[in-house]
Amino acid sequence: MPPPITTASRTGSRSLLGTSPGRPSSLARRRGILVYLAGMASEELLQRRLTRARLALGALGMIVAVCAIAVGVTIWYWISYLRGPSDTPFTRGPYLLRVSEKEAALRWRVRDRKPVTLTAVAPDGTPVRVAGGVLRGLRPDTRYAWTASVDGTAHASGSFTTPPRSLDRPVRFAVLADYGSGNDNEWAVGRVLAAQRPEFAVTAGDNSYLVAAEPLLDRNIFRPLGDLIGSTPMYVCLGDHDNFWPGPGAISSAFDIPKGGRYAVRYGPIQVVIIGDQPNEPGAVAFASSALREPGPAVRFVACHRPLHSGDALLPVVREAGAAAVFCGHLHRYERRTVDGVKTFTVGTGGQGPGSLARTKATPGAAISLLDIGALMLDVQPRGPIGYTYLDRHGSVLDRGVI
Repeated sequence: MPPPITTASRTGSRSLLGTSPGRPSSLARRRGILVYLAGMASEELLQRRLTRARLALGALGMIVAVCAIAVGVTIWYWISYLRGPSDTPFTRGPYLLRVSEKEAALRWRVRDRKPVTLTAVAPDGTPVRVAGGVLRGLRPDTRYAWTASVDGTAHASGSFTTPPRSLDRPVRFAVLADYGSGNDNEWAVGRVLAAQRPEFAVTAGDNSYLVAAEPLLDRNIFRPLGDLIGSTPMYVCLGDHDNFWPGPGAISSAFDIPKGGRYAVRYGPIQVVIIGDQPNEPGAVAFASSALREPGPAVRFVACHRPLHSGDALLPVVREAGAAAVFCGHLHRYERRTVDGVKTFTVGTGGQGPGSLARTKATPGAAISLLDIGALMLDVQPRGPIGYTYLDRHGSVLDRGVI
């Protein structure tokens, strides 16, 4: 304890600090107390700050945890309910190559050469024998459904009808030409025709613009017409653009077109003789004459690329064979004409468009001549006339009648 304060110390001279020399200063004690209290206050403040920091870190951790859970739940929900199907492994098709009374063939391309499992069933559930894309043991006049699977998942499907043995029911087919541009017009025509569900389709040339090179075929043919040719075999006539450099090799391989582009198609009782770009060449005329004399068909048609004109060498052959009509393209119009007694349809409106109107003039004498994008439907009746309907890219009827 500090010594007691004497009277002398009260009355004697005092230092400015109020303490006698040699004794601890009360101010020093106060300073010590203040320092101690300040230290205590600082430690308490530090503790409070540490507590706040811990609470903040805890809250931050909870926020991070909640966010992580929310992200996880979002990803799970997207994968489970919002994500669309995986991309198709098919880079081309599958598309119908041909259909007969007893068999059908599909063709495709698939990424990484993965194996494709093709199955098909009849309406009564009877499975179809399938080998290498060919369906065998089919019955005439029967609709079959097919499915193509890769890695255990069905990625493509379609259906088709085998032809009847005889013309005892209506048969509907489509005709288009000058379509292979890959533009919106062609896509629209493809959708319109797919909705009509024709049993087969015929083209009258210029299937790919400006050339039929392999890199262009998917863009110009197989994707725009995918909905159609998955359920409808399409028999292709070559046009001048298909024969341009590098030549028709790629498209001929894709559709099994023989060298020279001339062949005859039978869909049950209906025959279509396809003779290519130059219908009046001696070889084309000779082929048409021979094919049109084959026995069996109840109704015959001819398809070529360039329109026919009075005096052409092909016309007497078609007329004498009794062919119902000739389908043409090249001129980017829809025209219906009768030339030297032969009914002809020009359907060069499948998608490419008219181009220069100075070079797309109406043919003199045409019963009808339109620039509207579209395609032609034919309805072959068992007893009675053959109906025709020209549909534009919106599905509207612009011309109809009977042959």
